[in-house]
Amino acid sequence: MLERLDGSTPIKPQRWWRRVLAGRPVRDGAPLWAWGSVALSLFSFASSLLGYGCTAIAFADSIAASLVVISLTIAAQRKTNAELERSEQRYRQLFSRMPIALRQLDASGLVVLFRKLRAEGVKDLGAYFDNHPEFLRTCMDALTFQEANERAVQMFGGGVDGFVGRSMADTWRERPDTFRRAMESRYRGETNFEEETKMVTWDGRIVDVLFTTARVGPINDLEISLVGTIDISQRLRAQQKLQQVQAEFAHAARVSMLGELTASIAHEVNQPLAAIATNGAAGLRWLNRPTPDIVEIRKTIENIVVDAQRAANIVARIRGMASRRPPEQASLSFDEIIREALVFLRHELESRAVTILHRPDPSAPQVLGDRTQLQQVIVNLAINAVQAMTQAGYDDRRIVISTVTQDATTLCCSVEDNGPGIATEHVDRLFESFFTTKDSGMGMGLPICRSIVEAHGGRIGAEGHGANGGARFWFTLPIAAPADLPRCDLHADT
Repeated sequence: MLERLDGSTPIKPQRWWRRVLAGRPVRDGAPLWAWGSVALSLFSFASSLLGYGCTAIAFADSIAASLVVISLTIAAQRKTNAELERSEQRYRQLFSRMPIALRQLDASGLVVLFRKLRAEGVKDLGAYFDNHPEFLRTCMDALTFQEANERAVQMFGGGVDGFVGRSMADTWRERPDTFRRAMESRYRGETNFEEETKMVTWDGRIVDVLFTTARVGPINDLEISLVGTIDISQRLRAQQKLQQVQAEFAHAARVSMLGELTASIAHEVNQPLAAIATNGAAGLRWLNRPTPDIVEIRKTIENIVVDAQRAANIVARIRGMASRRPPEQASLSFDEIIREALVFLRHELESRAVTILHRPDPSAPQVLGDRTQLQQVIVNLAINAVQAMTQAGYDDRRIVISTVTQDATTLCCSVEDNGPGIATEHVDRLFESFFTTKDSGMGMGLPICRSIVEAHGGRIGAEGHGANGGARFWFTLPIAAPADLPRCDLHADT
């Protein structure tokens, strides 16, 4: 049976003539003319054998052949049109039923603007925006909505008719910087653009979205762009909640660590207090002399002030570690952070006969982050090394803390000991919550270190055996640019 394109009942080739004799239409032209051509060809061949003139018959044959070609062309065109219709229908169904907010834009006006800029020799659209800030609004008005699917209407409101002919200016009221980057991307000839941002709905709500756009090109003489937006508000809220929980764990770990370092803290505070008492007693002796020595009294009072300030600084650092406060992002010298962290550990290291070597990078640029949280990472890693060497019964205990500028954008810090190292099967699990290799460990210190480092935009890792034979932990931090804005998505310990 021959396949029909219009959906009617196919015609069996051997019975087409019955339909003709019965007066019924034969809508499938290609088989009819094909069989007619065959019949005329046979008739022409028979005529030539019988000696009849074949000019008229040959002419009729050529006409039949032409009609067959035309019929086949029409059939192919009909099939092509049917495929186009089915493709258009599939697109319409996908556009309307996709669970993503899709909006179709007429970008013809924007294309005209960009062509004019190129004709004027503009190569860098970003620089042009800097010199002509009003042009950003012009670009917004040049893009108009043509159509929106059901999900877009649900997300932005306004009804389907409310989208037609509307510019994008209101949508980008909250984040014009994203729109600017999308325009710069288009001007560079990129076919796609994607960014997490905020968009404004028709009724004034601000929605966190993943914004994507695809430049489709000319369709029906119009330059078309397809814009997709996915509401990510719930995902962002879940991430914020997770980060809040991580901050709670970090705070609990700091308090627990301070409990372990009680002896060291008492020793550190006792030193300036003892010096204050000594200087006070000396000052009294100078006063009790028949002729008080004003110069010596002044020196002892100055020493008392210095020691009191030293004690206050120690208490302030302890309070900072224990308090629940919003993280303070600032440009910091990381080697200075290491030196301050080691103040907490000095008595602990001395009491356990651990030698610590700090190898700073004098040329290291500053990093951006929270001082207390970064100190917590150093203290955690150093205490882990001390406990590992003590648990293994090592007599020679050494820790090396090094910083090095890894590249133009990254600072790397490593904490390495000469202890027993880490078994190969444990290395990949070190940063899992509640996994520990210590006799009395909780398995939360390293996961907290990871969350802090990653929140600062860095990475953390470990090696089972470093250059000194023991474990080596390393982490990276991004270097702060001169005019850097806060980039660490750190949440308050509340």
